Amino acid sequence: MIILGICDSIESHACLIKNGELVAAISEERLSRLKADAGYPKKSIDKVLEIAGIKTSEIDLVAVAGYDNGLFQSIYKPGALFSIKDWLEQNEKYWKPKLYNNKKLEEIDDFLIWKKKYPYIKKNIYKELISRANKKNVKDHLRIFNEIRKKVICNQLKINKRKIKIFRHETCHQYYGLFSQQQYKNKSLILTIEGAGDDSSATISLAKKGKVKEIYRTNEAMLGRLYRYVTLLLGMKPGQHEYKVMGLAPYGQAYHGLKSLNHFKNFNSIVGTKIIKKKIFKDVYYSTREQLHGERFDGIAWGLQTYTEQFLKKWILNCIKKFKLRDIILSGGVAQNIKAVKYIQDDKRINSVWSGPISGDGSLSIGAAWLAAKTFDKKNKIKGLKNIYLGSEISDKNLEKTIKKKCKKFKLFKKIKNKQIAKWLSEGLIIARCRGRMEFGQRALGNRSILADPRLASSVEKINSKIKYRDFWMPFTPSMTFEGSKKILKNPKNIYSPFMTMAFDLKEKYIDQLPGVIHPADKSTRPQMLKKNDNPDYYNLLSEFEKFSGLPVLLNTSFNLHGDAIVENADQALNTFLKSDLDILVINNFAIARRLKKKK
Repeated sequence: MIILGICDSIESHACLIKNGELVAAISEERLSRLKADAGYPKKSIDKVLEIAGIKTSEIDLVAVAGYDNGLFQSIYKPGALFSIKDWLEQNEKYWKPKLYNNKKLEEIDDFLIWKKKYPYIKKNIYKELISRANKKNVKDHLRIFNEIRKKVICNQLKINKRKIKIFRHETCHQYYGLFSQQQYKNKSLILTIEGAGDDSSATISLAKKGKVKEIYRTNEAMLGRLYRYVTLLLGMKPGQHEYKVMGLAPYGQAYHGLKSLNHFKNFNSIVGTKIIKKKIFKDVYYSTREQLHGERFDGIAWGLQTYTEQFLKKWILNCIKKFKLRDIILSGGVAQNIKAVKYIQDDKRINSVWSGPISGDGSLSIGAAWLAAKTFDKKNKIKGLKNIYLGSEISDKNLEKTIKKKCKKFKLFKKIKNKQIAKWLSEGLIIARCRGRMEFGQRALGNRSILADPRLASSVEKINSKIKYRDFWMPFTPSMTFEGSKKILKNPKNIYSPFMTMAFDLKEKYIDQLPGVIHPADKSTRPQMLKKNDNPDYYNLLSEFEKFSGLPVLLNTSFNLHGDAIVENADQALNTFLKSDLDILVINNFAIARRLKKKK
């Protein structure tokens, strides 16, 4: 059975499953070049079909994630296009009148604020909703929207609408969490927690032998919303920069953050396994702005992260006590908080914690496709997530010609070997690598990566100031061989983390040896543990680097400039190289060198 998975909400993307196996997946932003692109993933659908070599006539089922998907948000794309000023204006014109002044406002009213400001809305593929939606028939908007969604899919794929199935947002998260596991457990607890889904912000489910039974849901969990609007309060973009708040938190401490921590505790209480909204405040943004006026930014970040960790651990431990299961799967946007996941996994009362790569809305299409496979494809067993090298590959056709045209002033190497690349890296050069299939999701895992020697603190400084223009407090992450991870990391539970979704402490002797890939404040690291079969060529590069350095570890960050999507094709790779101060770019078997000696 061939199943096409689609997510057309905040993080639009598509995937393809063939006979239970995930064979292709790609985010729309990689093709549209609009960071955090939302809405109908037309380009992604075409691309996954091309990658898999599947004709539209061969599709048995289209699995669509989410019933409403934010409805109008897929049209005006706030996560991708809103400035900080726009987010503040939305609070002032929509949320404040609705929550404080009890003005009867619906989602369409929020949409109408932006209709005139962003004329591109009229070109959106879901534009029919604009003409058919009106304030008198608000309850009918969802039916109209799903009718239009099916029509758009049918028009592109030329299929019968009976092949299109729409699945609940939260259930897609649950099935993604279950089948993305690397150390699969037949019995486990699945907890989803996020800003909002179709009908809830948190759920509890029991998973047994591939089946999920939801036993609790609530829309009163405020944690995802807190992180969203505190991100805005700190002057960063909601939906994109929550990870920056998390990265900032270890620089804070109780001395500056205790007031913030106590404020955040006023939003929810945990009673047994239930999450209860205290209803002390009418909203998140304005109440937090008022209560924490004058507080230090690092103290606010520390308070929010500490609250997140304490809240999740208490909820999980209560669930363990009630349901007698100690293996936990976390899914939904909050599950992307790797520091909270580390805090939980370090507790001896918890057997294991799993958070899949892109556990937020960026993986919903895969969850939808797996859910559809579980429901409708009884013949084939779901094979789960082997790796996330699921995207496109750069063709060798005309590649040399394109390189010579764009980079004629730089030295070109052909048939480049990993031994030479490793030698350059050991000499302190910063190298971008584009080889093999592109990774799916937010993390580059070697194939669309910028690489450097992790032993050099200067690598971090150069990448931040000359290439990525990242915030100074954000750490970089390592790729390391799986065998090397056993030697370098403190990992008493033998957790296998191949996707940079979990953080670990380093063994004492390696802290000073690897300054480029640890968090400067708390000394933790978020590794990619690479097994040879997952990516033989990249594994070989790590092994070659070990021969020069004694460590099978590289600093690895995504190949993009700050604010851009990760590069997808050769033109994007070459343009990014030209706009940055990278030393060397490796594309397939070619290397283009700006310099061959470390810049002093």
